[in-house]
Amino acid sequence: MAEKEIDPYTQSLLGRIVSMTQEIDNLRAAYMIVNERLNNLTALTEYNVKEILEEAARVEDFAKLAVDASKLTEESAIVTKNNLLIDAAKKSTLAACTVHHLAIELRATKLANIKKGLSP
Repeated sequence: MAEKEIDPYTQSLLGRIVSMTQEIDNLRAAYMIVNERLNNLTALTEYNVKEILEEAARVEDFAKLAVDASKLTEESAIVTKNNLLIDAAKKSTLAACTVHHLAIELRATKLANIKKGLSP
């Protein structure tokens, strides 16, 4: 039985099919690499977002503790009836309250920026 020869047009079509099949395989491999990198980046971003929010919460908590401590200092100063000490304690409480409010704003701003960055 004699082999049939493939005409040049059919040979050209087969060559294109083989070439396109190779290109599809290359694109599939590239997609897998890009997909893996995106998944890794997403995981890293989620970790960083969580870390940023936890840090902002800790700053806020520490600022609140500073407010509480300065209020106790102010109460103790009042007991001493020393006006200089009372004034200093009140200024300390005011400063601690200011820092606490800034920490609350920082946390809210970070959260808003993160939400804004995640929305399309």
